Amino acid sequence: MNGNIISSTELNILAAAEKLFLEKGFKAASTTEIAREAGCNQALVHYYFRTKENLFDKIFYAKFETVMDFIDRSIRDDSNIFNSISSIIDEYFHFLTENPKIPYFLFNELTQNQERRKYIREVFLSSERGQTVFSRLQSMVERAIRTGTIREIDPLDLIIDGMSLVVFSFIAAPIFIDLLGRDGNTASEFLEHRKKEITTLLINGLMPVGTTAG
Repeated sequence: MNGNIISSTELNILAAAEKLFLEKGFKAASTTEIAREAGCNQALVHYYFRTKENLFDKIFYAKFETVMDFIDRSIRDDSNIFNSISSIIDEYFHFLTENPKIPYFLFNELTQNQERRKYIREVFLSSERGQTVFSRLQSMVERAIRTGTIREIDPLDLIIDGMSLVVFSFIAAPIFIDLLGRDGNTASEFLEHRKKEITTLLINGLMPVGTTAG
């Protein structure tokens, strides 16, 4: 690649690779297919990215940065923790609405591909941006615990709780709508309802014993 300047060809290749990875999985998507989808020859895929692994890394890291961005935006030092949680859940739903195949793709890659799992783990552990955002989130939670705003909880548990509930809503939406008789419910209506329920569940679950959110 030429420095930090991204050419239109590179962008087309990245878009094509993302589309095919999400549709077919990393292993099944070939660089020949990626080149065809991008409207270029295979040599250009190799020229710009060298390997399919590099393409995956580039795409995954861009998505990771997007998630870090909206979490960082949602954390305000002077904000009520419940407002921040509500904002993070709202942004996460928006992100997955724009990228609905990501939960399926990551689940498959994390369970079936040890190398992909190792890479994703390294991104989370070594990313300076990720560590900074987690540190801010941790400080927000610890501050709320000290002031008695919420009960004791490990910030990592809060992240896992929120991510699990949101991701499962997207994976399970077709099941609940089609198989459980939710007639008349569109996917967007179902997800909007789940967003409100998850936000309420997380906030009420954080309240100190004997209190409820106002």
